[in-house]
Amino acid sequence: MRLLVFLVVVAALQQSVTIAPPTASVAIKTFQFAPDTLRVAAGTKVIWMNQDDIEHTVTAGTPPKRGAAFDAVLRTKGSTIERTFERPGTFTYFCDRHQFMRGTITITR
Repeated sequence: MRLLVFLVVVAALQQSVTIAPPTASVAIKTFQFAPDTLRVAAGTKVIWMNQDDIEHTVTAGTPPKRGAAFDAVLRTKGSTIERTFERPGTFTYFCDRHQFMRGTITITR
């Protein structure tokens, strides 16, 4: 009996624990990113959600100088995209369809 209890305890201790990364959200609503400026720690997953009835994009960079880091289309209301930022820095982004919509994410250590 003691051996069985020991084996059960050892098996329980060997199970891995998954810890979800921290998350931050950006709403796309009424032709704006909210918040338009976000400051998060490295390793944070940022989730953008389209709350408008029309298509938007989340495109890295600025209209005159696009970045290659990310470019995603959120076609319908309720659609989301996510990206985990691993390294510190400042990242700008915009909506390619509505280029006046702009945002900035600052990643800290």
